[in-house]
Amino acid sequence: MSPEQDAESGSRLQRHKQKRDLRAMMNFRVKKRPMLIACSAAVLILLVLHGSDRLCWKQWSIGWHILPLNLGELSEEATVFRTTRLPDDLPRHMATVGNGFLGHVVYADNIYVNGVYNGARGDSHRARVPSTCALRLAVDGHAAASSSYALDVGKGVFTETVDHEDFKLEYRIFAHRKHTKLLVCQVSAEAKKPGLVLLTKNNHGNLSVDFDIIKDVIKGATREQHLWTKVAEEIPGSEKKYLPPTLTDVYLVYDEVPERLELQQGHNSWTWITAIYIDEADAMEAYVEGHAMTPDVLYDSHVAGWREIWDTGRIDVEGDTKLAQIIYGCFYYLYSSLPTREDPKWSFYGLSPGSLSHGAEHHDYQGHIFWDQETWMYPPILMMQPQMSRLQLKIRLEHLQEALNKAQNYSYSGAMFPWESAYTGEDVCPWYPGSALEQHVTGDIAFAFWQYMHMNTDKTFINSAKDLIMEIANFWESRALYNKTKERYEIHDVMGPDEWHYPVNNSCYTNTIAQISLRLPSDAFPDSPRLKQKWIDIADHMYVPFDAKRNYHPQHDGYDPDERDYKSKINSTIPEFMVKQADVVLLGFPLMQESDEVVRRNDLVIYEDVTSVTGPAMTWGMFAIAWLELRDYKKAAELLVMNQQYTVEPFKVWSETPGGGGAVNFITGMGGFLQTVIFGYGGFRIRSDKLDFEPVLPPGTTKLVLTHLDYKQGSFTFTVTKDVVSVSMLESGGQGFALYVYETEKYLTLKVGKPLHIPRVKTAIVHLGASKESILLSVLAGWL
Repeated sequence: MSPEQDAESGSRLQRHKQKRDLRAMMNFRVKKRPMLIACSAAVLILLVLHGSDRLCWKQWSIGWHILPLNLGELSEEATVFRTTRLPDDLPRHMATVGNGFLGHVVYADNIYVNGVYNGARGDSHRARVPSTCALRLAVDGHAAASSSYALDVGKGVFTETVDHEDFKLEYRIFAHRKHTKLLVCQVSAEAKKPGLVLLTKNNHGNLSVDFDIIKDVIKGATREQHLWTKVAEEIPGSEKKYLPPTLTDVYLVYDEVPERLELQQGHNSWTWITAIYIDEADAMEAYVEGHAMTPDVLYDSHVAGWREIWDTGRIDVEGDTKLAQIIYGCFYYLYSSLPTREDPKWSFYGLSPGSLSHGAEHHDYQGHIFWDQETWMYPPILMMQPQMSRLQLKIRLEHLQEALNKAQNYSYSGAMFPWESAYTGEDVCPWYPGSALEQHVTGDIAFAFWQYMHMNTDKTFINSAKDLIMEIANFWESRALYNKTKERYEIHDVMGPDEWHYPVNNSCYTNTIAQISLRLPSDAFPDSPRLKQKWIDIADHMYVPFDAKRNYHPQHDGYDPDERDYKSKINSTIPEFMVKQADVVLLGFPLMQESDEVVRRNDLVIYEDVTSVTGPAMTWGMFAIAWLELRDYKKAAELLVMNQQYTVEPFKVWSETPGGGGAVNFITGMGGFLQTVIFGYGGFRIRSDKLDFEPVLPPGTTKLVLTHLDYKQGSFTFTVTKDVVSVSMLESGGQGFALYVYETEKYLTLKVGKPLHIPRVKTAIVHLGASKESILLSVLAGWL
């Protein structure tokens, strides 16, 4: 049986396990009655101590599993995007379906598989698998009928409905959320008279230039293919100290869709399945299991998979339907590119700016992984789905060796992560300045580990990252130059987030992220013999440019926002003072560097004036967060609206630049927008000892609800209204928690199922450590 069991077989297996456990317990009861009595008494004590908490834990210490809570129906108004007209720019702005392993643009001729690339070095790009079920439907002899389309992000399904006086057709497609090797399309037809013939047009596209076809066998209505990527990401060379991976195998088993189907009067339905994997036997097993389910069970188990995700991490707003839809759309496209769980045979290879459904050669950053993953997409996932966020970091651990090699190639110490990476972890950036100079990505990765460490109690995972964290510190030590005259450390010849200025010395952002990286080892491993005092010395004496006269942070040495009479040396069409995207403004958030309120305001005013209005989508969200921190709600509202111009209707796809330009589907911008909602209007701040929040309602809304926000094994729902914030603990994870209200300096104990209602003031969730109940359960586990 596959580990990705459907709902029906999973329930059967669970019932068998329950019977087995019951028999074992009966035997245990006969032989060990005194111990059983003692354990039962202890559990009763737990129930008295903790009340309804037992109903909400995802997992008790002794391994008892409680099913996820059903937190109410999703709002169709917020989660179903309906239209009668497809986007003008197809397939770029079309809806996508995905499950973290497979990604597909609806109606397009491509399927992409996580981690499958073709091409060496800068030519590396996602390898296109020709589409197997990108269907368009018509009825022979009948003129085109009216069609309507819907992307239901709550269910992860795209549907086209065709209405005619003689028939009604429905086509739906989904990348199965639980059986992640499956792409499924289902067609139903209601024929109101006999003799109708359904025509299907399948957009296979041309043969893929990315694969050699090793096997192509047709067995009845089933087709089996073995594809092999043509060019390895890295070509072996004599200078290599290790061998790069081989070419990638991809196996497909799928149903051939007939071009003509006779319709019986009344109801007709068909289900066609595509199974894709990197192992032939597993692909065939997934295909067989898919067909072993009834069409309804296949669909319902997929929908249940999405429902489990939404029940464990979502945001709702009331009063602004457009904003509600954008928020759900952002989460949907991000979740579509992330696996729900780890695959023991195939790694997750990271998030690309264009999502899993895009990344062709010379398009949408070719499916490569940048700093975007850690800086823009990671924080909202960390807050809502920590198990998914860990997978984002895990791929960096797996690619540590390649980062060590890159540092060595540049004559640096430690680990220098590539600006762009893909399957191998090698640098695949086609643009030399980025590859050589945009080194802040290494610090961005360290900062992501800092955030994970302070949001979770997962010491095992952080310990597994010790080498990475230490080697990143070693890298920044080797990059720091000591200026004896000014008694400070500097970093030269880099490119900051603003890619219109390079090479520069002492990038504000780069030097600050280096400081964070250098302090992380002592924060994470204070007793390690590998700690270097020099790391702290460098961090304490790291130079971050500051203009005392104008009371603001110059972006880097020599930057002058008033020098507007000459063109950039990099691009003569861009004035020297212009900035591509958020850079210095990131010091306040997400880096949370303390500064005088006047300085913060000056940074915002100066850099908003010189930042390109055609820059990438995530910039204005960072400005909005900063203005919210300064309580300028009107200014923040203007920027929130400005940020929404990057969404493309009708399916809430995001573009990199306003009006649909640049990379699509730009989940980098979506991550930035969700940060505006969570850290801006939610007011959350990750601290080393607590989780601060000071929410304010987004403009035009009457309620903001953050469901299943996770912190230190606990899960919480925050309901924000005009004057009141309600905090409900849904799960404790065996931990103790309290609310600390800054204004009153009071602690309020949190209990599962007992919401606390407080004024909308600055508050924090404080982790009190393992609860008495958790300790007792651990003792019980030892007895058992």
